[in-house]
Amino acid sequence: MHVWIVNHFALTPDQPGGTRHIELSKELQKHDIEVTIVGAGKHHISDRNHVPKGKPWFREKVQGVRFHWIKTPSSSPNYLRRVWNNIFFAVSVISRRGLKDLPRPEVIVGTSPDLISALSAYLASRFFKVPFVLEIRDIWPLSIVQIGLFSQKHPFIVVLRLIERFLYSHADWIVTLLPDADQHIVPSGGAHERITWVPNGVTIGDQAPANHYVPAASGDFTLMYAGSHGDANNLGCLLDAAALLKKRGQHHSLKIRMIGGGPNREALISDAKRRSLNFVSFEQAVPKSQIGKILCEADAFCLVFYARPIYGYGMSANKLFDYMAVGRPVVMAFDAGYNPVTAAKAGICIPSENAEALADAIFEMMQKTASERLQMGLNAQAYAKENHSMKLLGGRLAEVLLNIVRKGQRNGKE
Repeated sequence: MHVWIVNHFALTPDQPGGTRHIELSKELQKHDIEVTIVGAGKHHISDRNHVPKGKPWFREKVQGVRFHWIKTPSSSPNYLRRVWNNIFFAVSVISRRGLKDLPRPEVIVGTSPDLISALSAYLASRFFKVPFVLEIRDIWPLSIVQIGLFSQKHPFIVVLRLIERFLYSHADWIVTLLPDADQHIVPSGGAHERITWVPNGVTIGDQAPANHYVPAASGDFTLMYAGSHGDANNLGCLLDAAALLKKRGQHHSLKIRMIGGGPNREALISDAKRRSLNFVSFEQAVPKSQIGKILCEADAFCLVFYARPIYGYGMSANKLFDYMAVGRPVVMAFDAGYNPVTAAKAGICIPSENAEALADAIFEMMQKTASERLQMGLNAQAYAKENHSMKLLGGRLAEVLLNIVRKGQRNGKE
């Protein structure tokens, strides 16, 4: 069985960011499902160009998974350039640029948040007359409206909303990373009986056991954030909490390491410098294949969300499961929907957008004994293994793909 996964923003493990699809693809291979990940050669999330100069496309195997990169125009955080990049990629998928020599796909998966590319995956599925699976990693365009980037009445949002409703109603199946996304999808045209929850996860076994945790002999406490420094990440609140800890004199053994890149990184660096937060350091993004070693240097992690209605559908932050898998406690500002940290008893959770509560939680974590932090880390690692291992999630996705193909074969015989 051959499946295409059309992901405009596909990444490989030697790049910073999420590698959900290559990890799932490796698991799908164990179920005799071959995958081709179709991605844009260049996009704003990565500064790499996967397509050699002068070539219209490039194909490679990474860790045994086939990637097909389509040459796309230069992109940047500028929205007009990003939309043009999206459209160019989508048209290339519809025309099967460089893909015509591959085995015929039996299922095509289109993944959001790029709804334009997901639409191109749907149209390609109609060409081949095969099932189309829509994967919802983030609810667009609702997310970007609630972030404040666009008005609900903006023409771009209106068009995206029409595409969203079309895809919900025409998908043969919908896979969502958010546990309660059906509350949005069904009223928008999707069928409840054709929705499956396949959250983010990690490949368990690559991490050291949590009981290897040993606090620094110096007595320093390292709180780490590793992830994007963007509009969806409320890192300004973390700096506010750091400033409060400094004002209280509770920061002397604290080191806050912020690892990653993104459009807000330079502004955050300037803000920390302005406030003389010399115990806060900023480090460049690390490739996914190397991040595990860095994460093991933390005593605890911090994850800070905004208070937005969209989180009522749940969240599935890729970095959270990386944190939990290395067996360290998490201080998380999040107060809506499914919360793995609370469910696992793996840290301290507080309401969003409350710097004082965040400062209190960080100091509370600092005051806990090494054995208390270790127990939280053991809880985190066990929960990740039981609920978010790629072996489990890959099996769940394989079941979806195999079932819809079998259903199509039965209908074809009737």
